[in-house]
Amino acid sequence: MGFSAQPNWDEQYRIGETPWDKGEAAPPLATWLRGHPGSMTGTVLVPGCGTGHDVRAIAAAEPTSKPIGLDLSPAAITACQRHPQRAAEQYCVGDLFALPETLRGTCDWVWEHTCFCAIDPNRRDEYVAAVATALKPGGQLLGIFYLDPYRGDHQPGGGPPHGCTLDELRQRFTGAGRFSVEAAEPPADCYPERAGRELLLRLSRR
Repeated sequence: MGFSAQPNWDEQYRIGETPWDKGEAAPPLATWLRGHPGSMTGTVLVPGCGTGHDVRAIAAAEPTSKPIGLDLSPAAITACQRHPQRAAEQYCVGDLFALPETLRGTCDWVWEHTCFCAIDPNRRDEYVAAVATALKPGGQLLGIFYLDPYRGDHQPGGGPPHGCTLDELRQRFTGAGRFSVEAAEPPADCYPERAGRELLLRLSRR
């Protein structure tokens, strides 16, 4: 399902029109956390966290982590805060492109899931700059990138989710010298309808 070019994300959460929210953490994240215990520790920024499923999964898997869910939508953050707090997770209303000082250069990890594909593709270089600003030198960006979200009446130019290619990702993240690629592979797990259409990418902040 595609949306208009500039969706009102808060309205979508307020009316409950959120087909991207599957009611659970992203399967690629859950599988990765099980396979890499003790890795995603420290401060973990989750931009576009929605109702917080991924934030809570990180907090549960890595009790020493401090995951921070960031979302433009006050309604989404209110939904996050209705859940019992599992560990040190935090949630805040905010804009990735206008990071508060407390998140600049303080994050050990960024977890990306459905934020990059939701923004206007013309802002993708801004996204790269923003996550680089959030991370400490040597910090890690781990993400699921939606290569091919197009089906039925949802085609390129029809609004988010927007697709991408591995070549584009490499160019954007490494071209400015901000990141190096540590791994790029199909995720070990995914929603059935996304099989063969996603990429798990791990990058290091230079």
